[in-house]
Order: sequence, then C-alpha cells, then structure tokens
Amino acid sequence: MNDTLVRLAITQSELFSPWPDDAIARLIAHATVLMVEPDTCVHRAGDAAEYVSLLVAGSMNLSREMPGGRHFTGGLHLAGEFHGLGPVLAQAPHMFTAVCKEKSVLVRIPGALLREMIAGNGRLSFSLFAALERRHLRAQLRHASAAVDSTQARIAGLLQSIDARSVHGRADAEVNLSQDEIAMMLGTRRQVVNRVLREMAEKGAVQVRYGRISITDSDKLKQMALGAE
Repeated sequence: MNDTLVRLAITQSELFSPWPDDAIARLIAHATVLMVEPDTCVHRAGDAAEYVSLLVAGSMNLSREMPGGRHFTGGLHLAGEFHGLGPVLAQAPHMFTAVCKEKSVLVRIPGALLREMIAGNGRLSFSLFAALERRHLRAQLRHASAAVDSTQARIAGLLQSIDARSVHGRADAEVNLSQDEIAMMLGTRRQVVNRVLREMAEKGAVQVRYGRISITDSDKLKQMALGAE
C-alpha cells in the first residue's frame, strides 16, 4: 500500500513528473510515508530542513512567531503540493512552523539524496525551479492585489486560489483557515475579515463555520475576486 502511495505521489508531482524513470525509481526507493494526526507540528521554524514533503492528503498551515509574541500565518499547503524544497536546496533552516490541522499524509524524500541527484545531473533541477517560480508568482500576485484590490476581492481571490489548488476543486470545497489566519495572510484585522465574510455569505458565495469556510458558489466567488460585486 505504501509503495503504491509513494509511487503515485512522486510520479504525479509537478516536481518530478518530467524526471527519467531511473531517477524516479531512486526517489521511490528512498522515500517514506508519514501519517500525521490533526494539530500535529511537523517541524518548527529554525529546524533543519531534512526532507522535501509531498502532501498526499490533508493540509498544512505555515506560521511563524513575530516580535512581540504575535503569530504570522504565511500560507496553506493542500493535497498535491510540495513543502520544504527551498530550504532543502539552500541547506537553510525552515522559516515557518508547519502544522497539519487535520489528518494528513506526507511522502518525504531525503534532502541529502535530492541534492546529490541534482549535483550529478543538473537537468533534474529544471522542474524544481519551475515549480518554485510558479509558487513565487502566486505570492507576487497576492502582494500586488493588496495594493489595489478591495478587501472582499482579496479574500475572494485567496479562497478561489485555494479552491483551484485543491485536489477536489468541487463547488462545496472547505477551506481550513480561521478568520485570524486569513487576516494575518492579507495584512488586515480579524473584524474586517469577519464583516466581509458575512457579506459574502449573504450573497451566497460562502458559508462561514468555526475555523472553516465552505465555498458554496464558485462563480460568485470568481466575480467577487475580479471586483465585479
């Protein structure tokens, strides 16, 4: 069972799908599966980056403690995404603390193995850097949105991005983020997020629950993200 899970996770990942069969086989031989219970900390900010993780199921929230004791939510990884690639390649410690808020499954590839394989064949790095560039572009777009878009458009855009990255991508997809975490990610206040989400719920785009937001109408959410409502 684990062998099949590892093989599917690696061959379907955007990081490794272009890799040749012999390189894929080597990754599969050294990868391990980690089953994570809800609210489990996978690593803390400052820990050594020893693995690249492929998130097979569940979700992973990234946060870090800021001066003054406040916590900053840096992002959310969903099933099908990767984690830890930048720190592994740079041999730098993790910047964020990673917590799986629900039951999750990770396929972990040793960072030392990945660096060794890239050093032996530089072409293997092309798909890795392409994936990092796509993630960087999404971050830049969110930063640009903060300067010009309304709070509703920014929240809708964040939820739409998460829904689009979801493996299921269904109309009633749930986003496992609290209002505090959304406020931190968008650089606003929880009270503002609460008010805007209530307005979005009244229009039928979302349903707000404790610690979760259900997307009930993807088309309305898309229009809100475009600033059309």
